[in-house]
Amino acid sequence: MNNQTQQDPGKSLFVSVVVPALNAPERTRTCLEALLDQTYPRDCYEIIVIDNGSTDTTPQVIRQYPVVFLSEDNIQSPYAARNRGIRQARGEIIAMIDINCTAAPGWLTNGIEVLTSKKADLIGGQVTFTFSPEKTAAEIFDSVSNVQIKRNIENRGVTKGGNLFVRRSVFDSIGLFPEHLRSGGDVLWTGQATRAGFTLLYAPGAEVFYPARKLFPLMKKQWRVGRGQPPIWMDENIGILKIWIRILRGFLPPGLGMVKQRVSERASGAIERSLFSIWLAAWACVAATNLGRINCLLNRFFNFPAKKNETA
Repeated sequence: MNNQTQQDPGKSLFVSVVVPALNAPERTRTCLEALLDQTYPRDCYEIIVIDNGSTDTTPQVIRQYPVVFLSEDNIQSPYAARNRGIRQARGEIIAMIDINCTAAPGWLTNGIEVLTSKKADLIGGQVTFTFSPEKTAAEIFDSVSNVQIKRNIENRGVTKGGNLFVRRSVFDSIGLFPEHLRSGGDVLWTGQATRAGFTLLYAPGAEVFYPARKLFPLMKKQWRVGRGQPPIWMDENIGILKIWIRILRGFLPPGLGMVKQRVSERASGAIERSLFSIWLAAWACVAATNLGRINCLLNRFFNFPAKKNETA
């Protein structure tokens, strides 16, 4: 279902860059300064930053930059924040990036080039992990297990919202992101788009840099990821019994061979940490993910209270 706007070869498409932000003042500075230093013509894109209920100085930092500042205080969800920005956006193309990401100078140029030259409707760009000087086992596991954009696009027809280009016509056709989720809503939405016939492609040149998490922040993220998975599985018509079987299996430790293979295939450069320490980090993250799944189902079926005011 391609519904592209015909582009004048001598004119760049106008792009709206949508960035949700929550309690991340220093990351906000880094992200916005990179977005203001793109090779794409500056008069052909706007930057819309949506504060999602920050309790620190993030809103004041945002206001220091020549961007459109919006607030989404009713629903604390990155998808609700993105939807707020999309409704305000003037662009033919909506480009999304997470506040924790730093865009390479050619991010916009390369993403738009692939979108237009390949006549795609959606583009997922490359997410390159960066590491602390310690390069911990958890950081390594994060980099080889999460945000695998190319693999998700090619194997599942889905991608993440932290580096995503979308034609406005897609939103006009299938609607905005599901706002009730804290995690997984981008996977649900992009899957809905590809099933509706829209074309999703991978753009390696549309690169952003993303800091790998250490153990406790990573476990917190995995708990949130786990909470977002059961709705995705239900949307894929997986029965509740199979979901509970997945959860029961989820408490088993990951296979050491699987971890070794994943690290060898996806990790770049020398691995300073032992494979065993990476495996321990993987097991901790698997357990956190599984507890998030259980929390989601208890909340859905038994009105078990979910954790409030989760941060990204």
